[in-house]
Amino acid sequence: MLTKPISRRDLHKRIGLALAFSLTAPAAFRPTAATAGGQIRTITHALGTTQVPGTPSRVVALEFSFVQALDALGMAPVGITDDDQPKRIEQLLGKKIDYSSVGTRLEPNLELVSALAPDLIIADEVRHSAIYQQLSAIAPTIVLNSWEGSYEVIKTSVVTIADALGEKEKGKQVIAAHEAVIAGLVAKIPTGETRRFLLAVANPDSMSLHTSASFTGSVFKAMGLTPAIDSTDPVESGAGIERLVAVNPDVLLVATDAGGTVFDQWKSNTAFTNISAARAGTVFEVNRNQFSRFRGLATAEMIAREILAKVYQAG
Repeated sequence: MLTKPISRRDLHKRIGLALAFSLTAPAAFRPTAATAGGQIRTITHALGTTQVPGTPSRVVALEFSFVQALDALGMAPVGITDDDQPKRIEQLLGKKIDYSSVGTRLEPNLELVSALAPDLIIADEVRHSAIYQQLSAIAPTIVLNSWEGSYEVIKTSVVTIADALGEKEKGKQVIAAHEAVIAGLVAKIPTGETRRFLLAVANPDSMSLHTSASFTGSVFKAMGLTPAIDSTDPVESGAGIERLVAVNPDVLLVATDAGGTVFDQWKSNTAFTNISAARAGTVFEVNRNQFSRFRGLATAEMIAREILAKVYQAG
């Protein structure tokens, strides 16, 4: 009997629920010296509100965009779900920082999180909602949309994180400075650009096509560019070459990992060579971490600079 395919959002939720049921409840949260006194702020987030006392100084970030947001605010988290690949954090920030790994973004190790005695945890809505109660028992926890967050959502999250740190005004200043950088980069794009842009993430046997609702697609829109797929769903997973041909982008960015992907096979396929981007010579290979796994203000600036360099040969 045929069953309805499971979306990647539902798959991550099921994994999160399985993880939640497999964990025992951690010890109750005890205030640290930094949070024992002072102002208590009520932070609104994806799962409601959280009371954050004092000035958090020991923050655990369970997604890459939160790490980048904290860096923009002048803070290094004490714990990061780095997928056991510390080089990714170095690439994300463009520098090395001292932190402790607390496992993978999909399955954070709550014992390691608790051992760090954090005074704030920042978790992802899709991946970590099922373990919110366990996280909240360790420390005040705010839940934000990173994994499926658009550019505007990520910018809003920076201000929310800043508010949780007692630095809301600084968060607003960081956003204003970032928007000025983006405006300067966008000014270098020739007027009258009407081509349709697409980010496709190449996997071993298919591609994931990022739509206007994805982080990269929404950065395209913020730059005044047109995403090739207009949708409320961030990603079309498991796309075959027929779907890519049907979308027929004018500019195609293909995000790849080392070790070989379906792009190695498709780029010599007649159907692929006949799409508009291939015929125009506007197919560009890009780094998967930078264009797909990472999200944040610095990532948006990097995407804008890469497009300027690759598509317009402009600095």
